[in-house]
Amino acid sequence: MPSAGYDATTAELKRIWTSSAHRRRGLARLVLAELEALTARRGYTRIYLTTGPGQPEAKHLDLSTGYQPQFDVSADPETVGILTFTKDLPAASDN
Repeated sequence: MPSAGYDATTAELKRIWTSSAHRRRGLARLVLAELEALTARRGYTRIYLTTGPGQPEAKHLDLSTGYQPQFDVSADPETVGILTFTKDLPAASDN
């Protein structure tokens, strides 16, 4: 795997967030699902995603939506630094 964690078949998602005024409504989950579907339609088979150690809500969302942590989840996030996740995508449908 390249040192950056992604290659020609892996898309990178960055800086995805929901305004604090609109949190706890499931919007981030909907946006993430749409981004995943778009990514798959564009021919990617994997997603590489990062979040910061001070964003426990993002970490929880990533874990709860099937992203695989590339770090020790039991470690203090501040000692890990950037939290890296990956997710294999299902084949895009022709719908």
